[in-house]
Amino acid sequence: MSKSNFNRRQVLTGTGVGVAAAVAGCLGGGGGDGDVHFITDYYNSQWEQLWGELESEFEDETDIPMNIEEGGMSGTQEGRLAQLIQSGNPPDANTSTFDQVADIWETGQLDTVNDVVSSIEEVNGEINTNAFLGEGDELYQIPHGLYVSNFQYRADIYEQLGLEEPKTFQDVLDNAQAIDEADDVDARGYGLAGMPTGKSQDEFLVLLASAGVSGIGLRWKDPDAREELEIHFPEEEVTTVLQYMKELSQYSPDPTSIGWAESLSQWVQGQYAQCYHLNAWPVGVTALTAEAQDSDALRGLAEATQVRAYPTWGEIDKDENWLSAPAPDGYHVFSNGDRPEDVKQWFEWLYADSMERTVRFYEADPGRFLPTYSDVIESDAFQSQGIFEAHPHLLEKLQYCQDEIWGNHYGSVDEANISSPESLYMQRQWFYGEMVNSVVTDSMTVQEAYEWGLGQLEQAFQEAQETFG
Repeated sequence: MSKSNFNRRQVLTGTGVGVAAAVAGCLGGGGGDGDVHFITDYYNSQWEQLWGELESEFEDETDIPMNIEEGGMSGTQEGRLAQLIQSGNPPDANTSTFDQVADIWETGQLDTVNDVVSSIEEVNGEINTNAFLGEGDELYQIPHGLYVSNFQYRADIYEQLGLEEPKTFQDVLDNAQAIDEADDVDARGYGLAGMPTGKSQDEFLVLLASAGVSGIGLRWKDPDAREELEIHFPEEEVTTVLQYMKELSQYSPDPTSIGWAESLSQWVQGQYAQCYHLNAWPVGVTALTAEAQDSDALRGLAEATQVRAYPTWGEIDKDENWLSAPAPDGYHVFSNGDRPEDVKQWFEWLYADSMERTVRFYEADPGRFLPTYSDVIESDAFQSQGIFEAHPHLLEKLQYCQDEIWGNHYGSVDEANISSPESLYMQRQWFYGEMVNSVVTDSMTVQEAYEWGLGQLEQAFQEAQETFG
């Protein structure tokens, strides 16, 4: 498909509702009587159109009625799930990283999905991650995509100001100051997430991993035996990260206004020139919006958005980074839902039919995910997507995330792999993000935030031990 006949309506329908709505989702809903109830954060205007088409096709072929609910991104969907479960009306399935449903899994409320995954692998290749998706041979997630953490910046602004690509976090801070103080640049120096959940937490954990310690504050007592975890939340490293985020915040729009969805819409609006993000997600959203609005300015912004491996702390290089494995995101089937077997049939129908149908899910949100199945990214169906023909640099950046960042900046420290039910439980404790929020809003000093966070860590880890034994 050439750029000239690129179908802009299929790229991003409903742009009149605004970029934020297109990114974050625009519909809600609840379970209908007898319907397969599926809650998802795979939702923008293009997802909405795709889900509608597939829902109609599936219902025509199977007579299984679907109800697809937009559940919000990390930090919001959990509340909806808790509400449904407590009311005795769990959904049939959801989308999320596995840590978001760790406590649900531990209490036996998720169903195994081995047969579904095996069928999908026959079409799309084997799962390409060894991240925690269950225990033993049992799988409890149908993987969709991987999240690789990285640093993103505006190459056009760097060139305008004569800035060099940062090698260390001090370089990032210096560049943020230079951008923020430049009279002829409208963008702020950095977009720091300061909402108390979601993106702020993720950035904090990755910064700690870059400092050579476990982001969630746990490590193996015996790295060889790997039988028991203990708390390790060193004051020097934690306070250094918190102080750094506080210093970055002075060059950012209001951090308390920035979460995952807002970071994407604000990037498209050109509000800042550097940020932490995942894969090539800001590039993809900017490219989609550029085509929807037929905007050369946004096409230029998409191409100017550069993706690179996370910088270092200088004295700590990438080989000491505690990033273990990209986080897999996908589908979980609730065993106590009304129609678990029907929802499994839905996912098998979606992914195990053909590579072309599978690719439609990555086309709906280009740049957000690295495919979790080994044959997808190199397939003709994937690489010939219209959005990649219009924006070839987007495909290049996704391949860079897979080959360079994932290939050379993850898994350097063997003992950093603390995958376990306890560590999953800890990753979904929001106090890490609350620490960041407290510091950037000056409601706590860095030291106070550390001491409060350590107390929360100790309490949450005790709960994890009691829960998972």
